[in-house]
Amino acid sequence: MRWRRSPQDVETLTALQDALLDAAVGLLPPGGVLVYSTCSLLPEENEARVDAALGRHPELTLVPPVRIPPAVKQDGFLHADPVAHGTDGAFGARLRKEG
Repeated sequence: MRWRRSPQDVETLTALQDALLDAAVGLLPPGGVLVYSTCSLLPEENEARVDAALGRHPELTLVPPVRIPPAVKQDGFLHADPVAHGTDGAFGARLRKEG
């Protein structure tokens, strides 16, 4: 499926990702942790979605990992790079709902 996507699909996909994140945050209990993960390497689908969710939901905070594997960068996000890490491309972030 990834080979059938076009640059125009990113806008539609990011809107869907925002809606899914908002729905998940609404179901998350106080103190709960949400893992947002994609198989995309595009910042528009990854860091930008997390930043937008943090802006829409002040009750969320980014939770840095306890252990720092090589794929976790200084920004606290998981960035699995196919070339650097010998894996499929992936992104991940942990968000905690305070309150």
